[in-house]
Parts: sequence; structure tokens; C-alpha cells
Amino acid sequence: MICRLELARVGPHAQQQTLWRLHILLSARDRKFAADRNVRALGTWQETRYAKAVRLDSLVHKINDSGLFAGKKAEQIAPVLRDAKRFPYGPFQFRTQLSKDTEYTIQGSTDLHVWTPLARGISSGETLDYVDSEAFKHSYRFYRLMADAVQSLNVIGYASITLPPGFSMLANPLEAPINNVAELFQGWPDGTTLNKFDTRLFRLAENAVTNGNWTNPSERLMPGEGAIFFNPTSDYKSHNFVGAVTQGTPSIPIPSGFSIRSSLLPQAGNLEDLGFPVADGDVIHLFDRDRQKYMLHPYQGGKWTEGPPLVSVGESFWIAKTEPGNWTRSYGTNDG
Repeated sequence: MICRLELARVGPHAQQQTLWRLHILLSARDRKFAADRNVRALGTWQETRYAKAVRLDSLVHKINDSGLFAGKKAEQIAPVLRDAKRFPYGPFQFRTQLSKDTEYTIQGSTDLHVWTPLARGISSGETLDYVDSEAFKHSYRFYRLMADAVQSLNVIGYASITLPPGFSMLANPLEAPINNVAELFQGWPDGTTLNKFDTRLFRLAENAVTNGNWTNPSERLMPGEGAIFFNPTSDYKSHNFVGAVTQGTPSIPIPSGFSIRSSLLPQAGNLEDLGFPVADGDVIHLFDRDRQKYMLHPYQGGKWTEGPPLVSVGESFWIAKTEPGNWTRSYGTNDG
């Protein structure tokens, strides 16, 4: 209780340093090394899946161009949604390739469960460009496509996060083609910082924009991970993440002691509803961006004593865990 009260009183700098010091005292070194290896393996697996999808899309192009199915309608191959882009003024765009005369429906969702038709048409056989001019109405939105009765191989989308002056705890909720800091956080001014928690050295790793460049540009931020982000300006800034929704049944390790994590899927809600493996003695530390202070949510006696923690898409948080566990999510293109 003393620790919780002191964390609530001090500023964000002191809170962050206190958190990682406590992590050293409460963590087992061998578990940390295992957890770090698992996180790196997850990132490699996610980026390999994206590369395979792009190769499959290239194969679809070659089949369509070959004339192999001239005179008859070819069996529809699951299309790949690609070249996703969020424009600064609001619209979202992506491309795909469909066989000629294929009937298609583009669907949108904000929770990956309820899908709404956004556009219908018949393919000309050329590259299909779709622009959602209504995207500015949503902080996040996801897209899939039905070609005849075949669903797209992937689900793509965007998430826009508002970052106030000062600190935020953020997450990359989508798999981008390249998930390193230099690509994910372009255009931020000098003084911007991003700090991930290093589970091997038990400290916050330093990464900052100096002379227009990140000091560690190749550092990756994958879905399920999290970081402390500092906006050095006096303005609220909107930041966009664009990419694919993680599919399959990925899992991210949560070691005993302190770590920073986020949901593997871009969904908002109660942590328990999001499948978080909570246990007695666990404490979730959410960071209030507007008030620049941590809010603690202990779990004792089978319930949240300060109310259940609610997380947003693109938000990460500190976890003080009594026993190690794995946070596993499951999602496929046919879900919803």
C-alpha cells in the first residue's frame, strides 16, 4: 500500500524509475530472458506472415495476366488487401486485385465483430483502388473484402491516437510491413523519446529524435508490446498506425514482476474481456495522459478493488504480476 500511494504522488519521471526498480526486486532473471526470446520470435513470425501474403498477391497478378483461364471464369483466389495508407486529411486507402467480373463487397468494422457493407461492385480485372472518405469519423476502423464467396486473406485498417504534450503509454496495434521506430514514427521533432522496458537489463531503453533522426531507428515495436512516448511539443498530436490485424492464435509472455504490454488485437475494453490472464495480487498501472499520472488497479480476492481497467486501442500499460503467464488472443478472417 505504501508503494501504491507513493507512486500516485510523484511525477511521471519518478514513477517510471520506481517501476523498473521494483521490477528488479520482484522478477526472476531466468524468466525475463525466456520472455524476451519469445517476444522477438513473435515479431519475426508476424513480419514473415506479411511477406508471404504479399507473395501470394503477386501470384494472383500473374495468373490473371497469363490468360490461363481465358473463356471461363477462374476459381476466385482469396485476395490480399495491400498498400494501406491513411491520409493526413482523413481518408483511408488500400488496393487489391480481383479476377474480371468478380462480384465483391468491402466491409468495415470498429470492433472486429460487427461488419458493415461499405461498397459493392464488379471487378474490371484491373487493380481495385478503394478510398474510405468517411474514415475521419472513426478513431480506428478495419476492412475486409468478400470476392464472390471468398473472403480476403487479411484484415487491414488504421488506428489514430491522440498524444498530448508530455508522456503517453502507447502500443502499435497493427502489423505494418516494417515495424521499426524509424518507419512507425516519422516526422516527430527533436526531443521526442520512446522508451521500451528492457527485460534483460531491467531498465528503460533510451531512444530519441536528435537532429531529425531516431538514435535507434531499427528498434521494433510489435503488437502486444508497449512503450512510454514523450511528445516534446505544446500541442496535442494525432498519430496514425496502419497495417494488418494479427491473425491466428498469437501469445505474448507476461513475466512475474513488472513489464509493459498491450493487447495483441486492436480492440478496446475491459482487460478481462480481452482475455488478460489476471490473478490475485496482480496490479495494472494505467497512465492518464491528460493528468500525467498513473492510476492503479489491484486485483485481490477475485475482483478489481479499484474497478476493472479499461484500455483503448493503441494503449499500453505496466503490469506488476505475481506469477508469470501468457496472454493469448485468437482471430481469423472469418470471425465476426
